[in-house]
Amino acid sequence: MFQLGLALAVFWMLVALLAPVIAPHPPMEPNPYMTLKPPSAVFWFGTDKDGMDIFSRVLYAPRIDLGIAIVATTIALIVGVVTGTLAGHFLGVGGVVGLLAEWTMRVVDIIQAFPVFIFALVLVSFLGASIPNVIAAMVFVNTPVFIWLTRSEVLSVRERSFIEAARCSGNGELRVALVHVLPNSLAPALTQLSVVLGTSVLLTAGLSFVGAGVRVPTPEWGLMVSQGSTTMITGQWWVALFPGLALASCVFGFALVGDGLRKFVDPKRRIGSASLAPALRPKQAEE
Repeated sequence: MFQLGLALAVFWMLVALLAPVIAPHPPMEPNPYMTLKPPSAVFWFGTDKDGMDIFSRVLYAPRIDLGIAIVATTIALIVGVVTGTLAGHFLGVGGVVGLLAEWTMRVVDIIQAFPVFIFALVLVSFLGASIPNVIAAMVFVNTPVFIWLTRSEVLSVRERSFIEAARCSGNGELRVALVHVLPNSLAPALTQLSVVLGTSVLLTAGLSFVGAGVRVPTPEWGLMVSQGSTTMITGQWWVALFPGLALASCVFGFALVGDGLRKFVDPKRRIGSASLAPALRPKQAEE
């Protein structure tokens, strides 16, 4: 399944890069004489209510969805890993630094107490519907994930002997945290990276679907599904179906990649699922 997920993720990344080359029609050029045409040899996925080619728009959409997801997730990863490292390393230390580390995690708890989509919707509604504001909202809701994952790993790493050796070598606590603890605490955050990417794509589409994300006539999967939802009751199913399938396959691909990476990083899950399960079957059969 990991190979399938990787293939889907790479496929949509390549589509995003090559969309100007492979798209047969301009993605934002309306044609009033070709509105709501069904799939045909000329328009493979049909046309929407403005006469724009759905196939071309589906190909261009990942440039927006994946672009927002990659930028937002990268920023969230950097901010989350650094913050989680400092919060975990200085947890329990007295003084202002320890208090700041403790309160940082309490703020993260408050943010995670709210449903992610509702929180993102409120932020975009407050800031305004635009791509930079969607990216800002994605960063805000995704950063706590990386903070918690990194902090949990740091609490284990900071007790290891090589960290004590780094202190004995004359390194200050800040240098120990950023140079020695942080690089050895990246595995959980990197494993979660593809899952957060897929979630960000889905959130971007969801915000656009309810009118709080990307604006018309930008080719974006959620916006296209929203526009097609009004035509399905009149029989024009293709307007929403093809963007919906593209969105689902992209998110599904990143989810499979994340699941495969978790199994690869965790030896117990990898060995347990591959070796222990077959060994248990004969015993269960005998019983």
